[in-house]
Amino acid sequence: RPPYSKEIYQPYHMNDGYTHDYVYIIPQDEPTHWYPANWGLVPNWFKGSPEEFYNNRKYNTLNARDDKIFESNSYKKSIREGRCLIFCDGFFEPHHYGKESQPYFCYLNESNNYEERAIFTFAGIYSTDGEGSYYTSLVTVDANPLFEKIHNNTKRMPLVLDRKFEEEWIKPEQGESIIKGIMDEGFTSKTFKAHPVINYRTKANKDVKYTEKVIEPQKSIDPEF
Repeated sequence: RPPYSKEIYQPYHMNDGYTHDYVYIIPQDEPTHWYPANWGLVPNWFKGSPEEFYNNRKYNTLNARDDKIFESNSYKKSIREGRCLIFCDGFFEPHHYGKESQPYFCYLNESNNYEERAIFTFAGIYSTDGEGSYYTSLVTVDANPLFEKIHNNTKRMPLVLDRKFEEEWIKPEQGESIIKGIMDEGFTSKTFKAHPVINYRTKANKDVKYTEKVIEPQKSIDPEF
């Protein structure tokens, strides 16, 4: 049995990828169910435990670049056979200035406000141990004009899927050209808002509301998008 109950959803206020906590996915091998998955894909070629993989600093599989995903030894099996939808209602992106950075919280413009947010899905890939445990990575693509302004260093963004591409993304036996087409054209047509927030990695208190807008940020590129 997997080390969790499939019937229980455990909400969280924020999720730091480097702790490899659960996110929630719909995998292509069971498209009518959702499951918790550790954030950080463990490749099928790795023979050790997930903990050993995560503790090895050579590996970082939180994000999978679209332009390398079909050639990467870590991702090429999963992009063909293990695609998934990852549920989310907001995410953080850094804005860099010099050696410092200012985090921004990003959420759908259609949300009631930054505390009552609309849900969307990331395009993801996953691996599984065959015993019910899933491990996942976000697919990232070149940033659009909004996220290029926010994430000004690498100019990347997670692939938030337009609703019309969700079923196509997790459809089994999908061809490589179609998968690449979705990565190229599949970003949602919905708009996002973003505002500067406290840097969660400088605070140990998990009760802090990391999504609250910072009145006087370290470095603001705009009061709000």
